[in-house]
Amino acid sequence: MTIGQQRVLEEEILDQVSDEVAAANLADIARINALTGARIRLAADLRRYFQPQSAFSFLDVGAASGDFAAMVRRRYPASRTFCLDLQHRNLRRAPGPRLQANAFQLPFPDRSIEVVHCSLFLHHFSENECRQLIAEMFRVSSRLVLIQDLHRHWLSYYFVPFTRPIFRWNQVTVDDGMKSVAAGWRRKELESLLEGYPATIRWHFPSFRFFISIDRSY
Repeated sequence: MTIGQQRVLEEEILDQVSDEVAAANLADIARINALTGARIRLAADLRRYFQPQSAFSFLDVGAASGDFAAMVRRRYPASRTFCLDLQHRNLRRAPGPRLQANAFQLPFPDRSIEVVHCSLFLHHFSENECRQLIAEMFRVSSRLVLIQDLHRHWLSYYFVPFTRPIFRWNQVTVDDGMKSVAAGWRRKELESLLEGYPATIRWHFPSFRFFISIDRSY
């Protein structure tokens, strides 16, 4: 597999492995979120809208182990966080409330959640499916949709396999991580997906992710 001009979608193996191996992979992803500054970047985005004492609702779509929701709770004790994932076992370590549900049909009324967030989620889907997911998150949000996902770049593609001797990543983390980057994004592709939304796209280093904000106040 190589990194090319076009996205390459391949089936990842996380959902096919044992609970023990899956838990190790999810723990690795949480470590990557911390090591690359992705959590800090999300916190910076939230600081633009909320004070530490603010009370707001936060929904993490495709939350897995829920490390982003846990970070939000620490920084905003008055917030109400929800972790949603299609796979119940992914949510075992996530802070509650935990919801097993389909992201294409979020179980919330229109404009009922102030901040709807997803991380490393959209790259699993085709462009048409991503448009549906963005529309559904936008429907539920009353203030912000925050999306972060991978930049399709050779440095991010080789980061996990090259650093495995140092960080002892799980083999699923290596294999699925490379597939995820190959299915990642270039800026123009994201601009096409977000056409018609009041969206801002920012690139972040060292996570090699695009951070997208859709502000409903505009």
